This record gives sequence, structure tokens and C-alpha cells, in this order.
Amino acid sequence: MSVKEVLIVRSKEGSLVSKSRVPGDLKEAVKKQVLEALSLWDVERADFTVIRDPQYPVSVKLPITKEQYEMYSKFDMSRTSDGSVVFQIPVYIISFDNEYKDDNYLDKEVFVVAPALDQKVEDAVVELAIESTKPEPEEEEEDEDIE
Repeated sequence: MSVKEVLIVRSKEGSLVSKSRVPGDLKEAVKKQVLEALSLWDVERADFTVIRDPQYPVSVKLPITKEQYEMYSKFDMSRTSDGSVVFQIPVYIISFDNEYKDDNYLDKEVFVVAPALDQKVEDAVVELAIESTKPEPEEEEEDEDIE
């Protein structure tokens, strides 16, 4: 699968750190981004993982343009019953700052690499990056002053 541009999103603790588009091949962009993430990785504190999701679903409300149809149809596009189209894009999540808290694995900072198709896809990838690094909500302590 060949794309003209690749989207690289960096997220830390539920906030967007950076977003860029780079020309070139998705696989090569992932490898290059892995090397950058390796240089940021604290070997003694965190795991280093690259997770590939070959079918990350993106939903776009109809109507879509002819250009969008041609672009999305390359990614296993289908129509839904709620007036949208859904297509599957490959995404790579590179995690280099993470921790285990109780039984949960928490990503603190990641790069997400995906094809840069259009603004709809960019928004979905940014949301994925932010959501994957959001801190767990603190469990509220029971109020000890209850009488």
C-alpha cells in the first residue's frame, strides 16, 4: 500500500505535543520514527513497544466527495446504517514512556504513525494519540469526615 504522505502525531499524558506530515512510504516513516523514539526512551524506567493495528476504523459522515471516495475505497471502505462510511487504515503506536499501575498498563507518551489522507483521518489519528496517553482518572478517596 503506497501513500504520498505520512502523518506523525506525538502525544504526552493526554495532550498533543506535535503533529507533522512527511512525504514518503509508511513503512520507512515508521522505522525512522522508531529510531527517534529509541533515542527518547529511558531504558531503566519504561518498556519500548511498537503496536501495529492494520485495520484502525475511521468513520466519515456522508456525503463524501469523489476524491474522498477514491482515497477511502483503497482502505476497505463500507457504508454504515447511520449515514457514514467506515474504512480501515493502518496505524502504528510507538510507546517509549509508560508504566504499570496496579493491573493497568499506561502509555504516558507515544508516537502514532498513519497515512495522511485528509483532515478527517488526521483528526481521528490525533484523537487516538491523545486518548491512548490520557492519565487514568484518580479514584476518589472516601471522605473520612462523614458522620
